[in-house]
This record gives sequence, C-alpha cells and structure tokens, in this order.
Amino acid sequence: MTGNLVEITGYNPAYKQAFHDLNIAWLEEYFTVEPAHRQMLENPEAELVAGGGEVFFAVRGHKQKLEVLGTVGVRNAGNGIYELTKLAVSPAAQGLGLGRWLCETVIDFFRANDGKTLYLETHNKLKSALRLYKNLNFATVQNPGDSHYDGCDLYMEWHGD
Repeated sequence: MTGNLVEITGYNPAYKQAFHDLNIAWLEEYFTVEPAHRQMLENPEAELVAGGGEVFFAVRGHKQKLEVLGTVGVRNAGNGIYELTKLAVSPAAQGLGLGRWLCETVIDFFRANDGKTLYLETHNKLKSALRLYKNLNFATVQNPGDSHYDGCDLYMEWHGD
C-alpha cells in the first residue's frame, strides 16, 4: 500500500481503537451511546469476529503512517442471518464513496458465507445513510424481533442486486 491508495481490509487488532473511536464520535453526534454499542465497540473480537462475523476497515497509507478512514462490522446472528452494523466514516473522508465500498464488502462477505438474510437497523433522520442503503437494495421491512438499539426506528433487509 502506498501514499493515498485506499484499501479495504479485514479485522486487525491494530485497528481496534479506530473501530471504537470512529463509531463513538458518530454516535455522540447523532444519538446516545448505549450499553449495547459499547459492548460491541470495546469487544469486536468477541462480539463480531469470534462468532463468524467480521470487521472491515478502509485504510490509507503505509505501515509507518496508516490512517483508518472508515469501518463497518458484520455480525453473524446464526441460521444464515447477518447484521450490517457500526458503519462509520471519518468526517474528512466522507463523500469519497467509502461507506458504499464498505457496505459492498459486507454484502460480498454475506454472499461468500451463503447468508440467507442480511439486515441493518438505522434511523429515519439519517438521510444520507438511507439513500446509500436504498441504492444498495436494502428495503424497509417489519422488524421480526426487538431492536438491538433504542435509537433505531427502521429495520432494513438486503434484497439482492
């Protein structure tokens, strides 16, 4: 990797703090940081990776000066059900298409793992995120269970390409 080249990479403990910090900053700006958020953000290995999920990072730079520009998690909920969660892009990198690229990476992961349902929970006030999700063929459907987060009022499922 060189200079300004951005790449998407899977979980690396060296990026754990960036996963936490990017998401906490976003949550504090738009919502309240809930215990469920903290649990996942402070323990991504146990909450996501160990259970058959993943955390992806958009990174730029080289080993001595690496910058994490964005991140997203995918949680394996069991029985072919996966959750796209904790999407965050640095304010300095917004508008570059990294959110879309990170979501597409989750969709590729979902397909590679023969997933049956890919869902996310969000809020209707996040207009840019909703446009992104709709452009990626997520549709609002009835939540089949309880929301993981108090701050979410929309449940969306991916309906393929």
